[in-house]
Amino acid sequence: MSSKVRSIAIAGAWGYIGRKLLDAAVARQMKVYAFDPGPMPADLKAHSIERIEDEATFYQLKPDFFHLAVHPEHRTFGFHELLRRSQSERIVMLVEKPLALPESPQLCQEIVDAATRSKAQVFYDFPELFDPLTEILWHYLEKLPDVEISEIYVQRSKDREDPAKPRNYKKMVSIQYQETVHCMAFALSLVGKVTRNWKKLLEQGVQFSAESQPYEPPNPQDYERNVDGRCEYSGHIGNTQISGLTDFKAGAENSKRRIIHGTTDGQAFKIDAEYFEGEKQLFINNRKIDFNPRSSSYEGILQSVLSWCDDFQPKEIRDGIHPNPRLAQLTYQLSSMLWESSHSGQPVAAANYEDVLAFRTSTPAY
Repeated sequence: MSSKVRSIAIAGAWGYIGRKLLDAAVARQMKVYAFDPGPMPADLKAHSIERIEDEATFYQLKPDFFHLAVHPEHRTFGFHELLRRSQSERIVMLVEKPLALPESPQLCQEIVDAATRSKAQVFYDFPELFDPLTEILWHYLEKLPDVEISEIYVQRSKDREDPAKPRNYKKMVSIQYQETVHCMAFALSLVGKVTRNWKKLLEQGVQFSAESQPYEPPNPQDYERNVDGRCEYSGHIGNTQISGLTDFKAGAENSKRRIIHGTTDGQAFKIDAEYFEGEKQLFINNRKIDFNPRSSSYEGILQSVLSWCDDFQPKEIRDGIHPNPRLAQLTYQLSSMLWESSHSGQPVAAANYEDVLAFRTSTPAY
């Protein structure tokens, strides 16, 4: 990777995720351009951050990459303008999930098609997939012969109802799309790394059963409709059993845990990883792996994006097992299946890859 001073342009720079990437970029001494209509936080004025107040001007910048840390309804102009520019210049962008709002599933294929027609290098922000902890995990699996993943447990939880936490006043969509989407991204990427082909994996079928509970926000006046705040589920993707819990309810523990069971050359192995910021750890076959528990997921995102966009061509990113638009679409579809099962009370299945892409909920997710 080049030693030049790197740069990032962040749309939604004062928001929760935008600010995390901004702070990580400042720590790495990157040049930061910021676009956000809200007042600039006072503590940022001491840093050399260049604020761009005009949206059109912002999307004509030439940073190493753009981060679209804004909700789906606010990213359309910038996303398509960057895709347009990519036809004649190098454009790299990191986009927040979900791919589209829960009530707009028809937009998912349009977004994927637009990204595919472009020459942009497009990543979606599933933090664990960029994390150094995951790189260690990938390297371990790559060295093993005849790997099969039999079970994955994925947990992502924190108390998002506590009125004492300012973060909890940020509006969210139902937890299947807000948080379980990260768990589905991890599971798909893990098994995808082994099978090397998402389509082949999903041709073996998908089925889930799920239960959910409503979220009780500290700011109910800001919500037009109830959203789910807890989802527990089990099922399978291909031959791999998947179970998990995403929980934003009061008293939920802080955890981003991943437990993986599999075999290599007929011998069992177990991976137990905790990704929660400041408390990271990794055990392989009950042996603790040396790792800094306070390593930053957000610096990991910057490091990975900058490395990948140097090392891979746009087509390799678009077609490979990367956190790309296709993965974002598949995770959106799996989130929809979990929503449907939660609200119908019935298992939900898709027979193959095309059925996963075509799935639509009978109970609108809003």
